[in-house]
Amino acid sequence: NIDFHGDNFDLEIEKLDKTKPVVVYCRSGKRSASCATKMLEKGFVKIYDLDGGITKWMSEGYDVIIE
Repeated sequence: NIDFHGDNFDLEIEKLDKTKPVVVYCRSGKRSASCATKMLEKGFVKIYDLDGGITKWMSEGYDVIIE
C-alpha cells in the first residue's frame, strides 16, 4: 500500500519487483492512472489499473474485503 502523493513514493516502488504484476487503485481512478504511467516510466512491465477506482467497483456490487 503505497501513497502516490507520499514523499517516499519513488523510493517505495523501487523496492518492488518490476517483473511481477502490480495492481493499482484509488478512490476514483485518476491517481491510480497517474501512478500506472509513472510506474511504466520506471520500468514496470505489467500494471493493472482498476478503471473507475474502488468507488466504481463498489457501485457495481463487487465486494471489498479488508483484512
